[in-house]
Amino acid sequence: DTRVHKDSMAQMVYSMHSKESILACCGETRVDNKAQSWVTMVQVYEYFSSHHMKKAFESLFGTVTCLPGCFTMYRIRSNDNRPLLACDYVFGEYARNDIESLHEKNLYHLGEDRMLTTLLLQFFSDMRLDFVPEAVCWTIVPHTFKILLSQRRRWINSTVHNMWELLKVRTMCGVCICSMKTVVIADIVSTMILPASLVYAGYFIYLVFIEGEPMSTTLVIVYAIITGCQMIIFIIRSRWDYFFWFFAFLFIGVPVFYFFLPIYAFWHMDDLSWGQTRQVAMGKTDQEGLNGAAGVDKSATTGGGSNRSSSKAKAGQAPEQAPTGARSSTRSSTRSSAARSSSRDRGSARESGRSSTRSSTRSSTRSSDRTRRQSGVVQSHTNGGSRVDMMPIHEL
Repeated sequence: DTRVHKDSMAQMVYSMHSKESILACCGETRVDNKAQSWVTMVQVYEYFSSHHMKKAFESLFGTVTCLPGCFTMYRIRSNDNRPLLACDYVFGEYARNDIESLHEKNLYHLGEDRMLTTLLLQFFSDMRLDFVPEAVCWTIVPHTFKILLSQRRRWINSTVHNMWELLKVRTMCGVCICSMKTVVIADIVSTMILPASLVYAGYFIYLVFIEGEPMSTTLVIVYAIITGCQMIIFIIRSRWDYFFWFFAFLFIGVPVFYFFLPIYAFWHMDDLSWGQTRQVAMGKTDQEGLNGAAGVDKSATTGGGSNRSSSKAKAGQAPEQAPTGARSSTRSSTRSSAARSSSRDRGSARESGRSSTRSSTRSSTRSSDRTRRQSGVVQSHTNGGSRVDMMPIHEL
């Protein structure tokens, strides 16, 4: 469900070739089905801002916290033949099958790409995880609200749990408050308080514009910084075509992404199912094949009913005004059904006879072996088609 620009691979290879310290890098993922529904429309700017704000800022520290599984390039080995992605520590930790706690299940079962990124940050603190904005791909995003709920439930819960794991990494870039660990803490807190912050913003707008109370200078500065960061993206990237998607996200996407989705995800944190994301639609040919197979199974299951109706037709109870050809075909189907039923009965009788014979043979073999074992005589066993004489262990 992802298509890559023809120059994107070259851009990523060039970045990794120019800097040997880059362990992995990702590109910009854009929405391919922008105008399919209102659900896809509100995700266009959300994808744009998450890459050019969040990932671009994390790339300054060389610690992109989530390398998306749809479009990422990894360095398998370093130039001195040191294993990186192929490291035994990464493989051993990533392939764990003893997951028991809810925290670990959210790590390994819901956000496997983010968990792999966390492992790389833990084991290779001297390497970089970068964002390459010149590399572009397009992906199909959820087009219904139900599918979006299942996808973001996994993303939000895995994000929170992976951020807790990143707090254990002692080698992240920066010192004290000016460090990447401070950014991780701010990301955790902002994710947890998103619904409450949106309610407070709505209450603030009500007090200012409805009640007429004066605005707080601190809040005005905070909202000005948030809005100004969005404007800086448009100016630097010259992506003026995203203004429409920005307003769609502002009026429709903000309540969805900042209120409904976090509450739903936190309420269903123990739901470890994958959901309906990435399900491939079945083609017409496949559907016809399944319908044909279902029809065959149904006819085989209702064979008794056909026999009964055929018997009625043979006894003169055929439907009224039935043509002569229909009666003859009914009699033919009755004979064939009766023949099949009798052959099945004979096959069942033969099979039951074989089963009883095998059961009696096993019983006699067990009793004779038990007698030989108690008497201590030499026993004969079959091994690979040949009989082998064996002495009991107590005789040896």
